[in-house]
Amino acid sequence: MAVANKLFHEKGFEATTIDELCETVEISRRTFFRYFPSKEELVFPHRAERLRELIAFLEAAPEDESPFDTLRRMATIFAVEHMENRAHAISQQQLIGSSPNLQATEGAIDREWEVAMARAFVQRSGPGPAAELRAWVLAGATLGVIRATLRHWFEANGEEDLVKLGLDALDCLERGFPLE
Repeated sequence: MAVANKLFHEKGFEATTIDELCETVEISRRTFFRYFPSKEELVFPHRAERLRELIAFLEAAPEDESPFDTLRRMATIFAVEHMENRAHAISQQQLIGSSPNLQATEGAIDREWEVAMARAFVQRSGPGPAAELRAWVLAGATLGVIRATLRHWFEANGEEDLVKLGLDALDCLERGFPLE
C-alpha cells in the first residue's frame, strides 16, 4: 500500500492505473483483484473492519450511558488514533481531497457510519417515531461535527489536540451552539 500511496501522490489517484500498480510491485492484475476489489481499497484498506468495530463499540455501550457519553468515548479513541498517525492521516486526507472518486468513497463511508450510529441510537431510544427521528438526527449531526472537527484539525496540520477539539465539539452539540 505504501507503493500505491506514493504513486497516487506523484501522479494522482485517477491517473494511476491498476496496471502501473501491478507492474511496480510485480504482481498480476488477477492477484491484485484477489486482495483488493478496487483501487479505492488501497486508500481505505480496512473499511469493512472499521465499520464492524464501530457497530460492536456502539452495541457494547452500557444501557444507562447517554449517547453523548458513548460518542465522547468513541471520539477519544479515534482522535488518539489520528494523532498517533498524524502524518499518515494528513497525507491520506490530502490525497482524498485531490480526487473526486475518493471524496465520493469517503462520503459513502460517512453514510455507512451515520446509518450504524442511527441504528444503535434507535435501539437505545425506545419505540416511537419521535424517538427514531431524534436518533437519526443525532447520528447525522454527530457525523457533521466529526467531519467539521477533522477538517479544522487537518487545516491546522494536525497541530491541535484532536481529543480536546472533538470533546469540545460534542459538548457544543449536546448543549446547542450559541451564537457568540
